This record gives sequence, C-alpha cells and structure tokens, in this order.
Amino acid sequence: MIIVFFLIVFVVMTPISIYLLITQRESRLLVWGALIIFTGGLSGLQVLLEKLVLPYMQSADASAIWQISLYVVTAFLNIIIHTFPYYLILVFFMHYAGYSESIVIGLLLVPALLSFLFSDIFPTPRMNYSYILSWGVPYLLISIMLFAKGFLKVEKVRRKQLQYVGFGIIFLIPVFLLLLLQLEGIYFQSPVEILIFIPILGLISLLLGLIFYVHKVYTHFESVTVLNKMQVGTSLMQHAFKNAITKNKLHALNIQRSLESNQYEIINNQLTSLLKSNDHLMGMVSKLSYLTQSRITLDLESSDLSLVLDEAIDQFHQTSITFEKRYGSAIVQIDRTLMAECFSNIISNAVEAMEGRGQITVAAEKINRHVSIQFTDTGRGMNKEQLDKIFEPFYSTKHKSGQNFGLGMFHVKKIVNAHRGKVKVTSQLGKGTTVTLILS
Repeated sequence: MIIVFFLIVFVVMTPISIYLLITQRESRLLVWGALIIFTGGLSGLQVLLEKLVLPYMQSADASAIWQISLYVVTAFLNIIIHTFPYYLILVFFMHYAGYSESIVIGLLLVPALLSFLFSDIFPTPRMNYSYILSWGVPYLLISIMLFAKGFLKVEKVRRKQLQYVGFGIIFLIPVFLLLLLQLEGIYFQSPVEILIFIPILGLISLLLGLIFYVHKVYTHFESVTVLNKMQVGTSLMQHAFKNAITKNKLHALNIQRSLESNQYEIINNQLTSLLKSNDHLMGMVSKLSYLTQSRITLDLESSDLSLVLDEAIDQFHQTSITFEKRYGSAIVQIDRTLMAECFSNIISNAVEAMEGRGQITVAAEKINRHVSIQFTDTGRGMNKEQLDKIFEPFYSTKHKSGQNFGLGMFHVKKIVNAHRGKVKVTSQLGKGTTVTLILS
C-alpha cells in the first residue's frame, strides 16, 4: 500500500512541479513552491527505487555495477528528501514575507549541503538525523514565525485569512510530519506508521495548492479581462454618447436657425430627427443599465408570441429587408416588454449584417413544453472567434460607427436567461446567421 501511495506521489507531483518551474519562472514564490513539490515527487521516486526496483534487481541477479549505482542514487535521494524540505519551506515563507536577499538564501543552503558530508551513502547508507534536526528544527520554527507574522498582516477578511491558513497547511504540515518521522526511534516511539501519512498529506496538500493556484490565476485573469472590457467599453461609450449629443445639438441649432429665418415648414422634420436621436440615446442608456443589474426582474404575462414578433418586425418596415414569417399563434408566459426588446435587438443585428439588403426568416414552433424561435438572415456571417465572443459585453462584429456598444447579444442572453431559456447562435461566413431562442 505504501508503495502505491508513493508511486502516485511521484507520478502526480513531479510533472506538476516541472510544469510550474517552466511556466512560472518569473514568480519567485511559485518557483520555490514548485521546488517543494518537486522534492515531494523525489520522495516517491526514492521509495520506489528502494522498495521495488532494488529488490527486483537483486532477485534478478542484475549487474553489480548497476546495483551499486542504483544503491547510491537511492541513498542520495534519501538525503535530499530528508533535508531540503526544511530549507525550501523557509525560503518560501521568506519570499512570502518579502525577504529575498540572495546572500542570505545562499548561506541558508550550507547546512543542507553539509548533510551529505555528515551522512553515509556507501557502502552502508546512514542518515545523521541528529545533525539534520540541529538546523532543521530551527528552520521549521522560523518558517512558522514568518507564517504567523504574515497572518497578522493579512486583511481582516475571512476569505483572505482562510486562504493564507490554507497556504500554511499545504507546506507546514507535510514538513512537520517529516520532522516526526526523523524524531521517531531517536526521541520517542510512535504507535502508528508515520511513513504512510506523508504521501497522503503530500497529495492532499498538492490538491489544496492547485485549488488555490487555479483560483488565484483565474481571479487574476478574470480581473484583467474585466478591466480590458471596461477600457474598451468606456471608449465606445464616450464615442457613442459624443456622437449622439453632437447630433442633438446640431438638430437643436437647425431648429433655432429655422425659427430665426421663419422656415416653419421644415421645423417638424428637424424635431422628428431630434426625437429619434433622443430615443436612440435613451435606448443606449437602457442597455447599459443591464450591465449593473445582477438579476433582471420579470413581469410575466400570457402573451401571443406571434403578436410580439409582428410588432418587432414592424419596426423595420422602412428598410429594404424582406421578412418571411413562419409562425402562428402561440400563448407563452413572458415579460412582453423585455422579450420585444430581445427580438428587436436580434433583428437589428441581422439588418446591419445584411447592410440593408436581404431576407430575414422568422420561425417559431412549439416542441413539447418548449417554444423554439429562430431568426435566420442572409448576411455576411461570422467566424468561430466572433461566435465565441458574441455574448461578451462591448464586443461587436459591426463597424464601430458609434451606433452600438456591442451590448445587443449580451442584452439578449441576459433577458433569455431571466426567462430560464437558452440562446444558440450558428453562422457561416458568407452564408448568414441563425439565432435560436428556446423558451420554457
């Protein structure tokens, strides 16, 4: 059983530590953490060589040179895994506490290296535990002190405190168990086999470490992604709002000039343009408001889906787009206002994708307890990268004309999700796009 555990330790820890050492070279803290994991992986290799490979070579009458070489390697690894964890964990917590003087780190390595002189490798391997403990125990105590000092500096936020304690458990407990293993037989006699707990705790610590590492990386990635989107979104908003405000000012100036020159006959058209521009500006503000809402409140009512679709389509009757309707009457429980916005956004995207010319097919059918609604256009279509990002806020496949923020499909998805439905988009370049809504 012990061999199986240490085999798992070697197979799991070694590749992970090598991966971290290669990919995280810029982070000193992660490098030292990876070295601790690597040492744990070497412990698995040492046990495999000592308990499995060497006995097999002896029973198979392998060459004496090979046996001696493997014997020396096993003893060499044994010294490493009994000494270097004390050094590595101390340096790890020094970096964690902000101490990273190269000279000090180099001097701290000297006692670990001297362990090779005070321990025997051949012909009879013998660990000098008294010497190892003479400096290993102080190293471990200093590591605990640095850990405690760091804990006092952590923000009084429960989540951050738990994370910090988690880091301590990951590295301190396995090394503390190693200390007990070295003390056993010299200063006390343990009633249980301590060796079996080392690989188990090592794997548990590695699992916790991976959870914290992935969470930290994901959180960092998520924050960077959100920041980038905010920067792009802010730029788009400034551009769009400036355009809309400039248009409104221009319409107002035209009205003023018309009044001064008594050209009352054209004021009505100018007022209509001003109101349309104002409606467009209010529509953008309405879409932006959904970004700050974690949850949309629905006002559900029984509505005829065909009527809601007709109303959405009628908004685009002045365009050169032709519509093919493939739906009939169907009563559904929806928020009529929000769903109408949803349909309008999809159709608006399709109209822009076709640059004012083409056909949109709107189909709806009831399948068991669900209603499927499809909008298919004959526009330019999208590639895979565009499809993957279509629901991201501030992402748009359209030309940045200031007419949108790239919030249309984000808005659609949020509304459909609030109705406990699903949105699916399929597209091919040059062949158009199909947006499918499935409502319960």
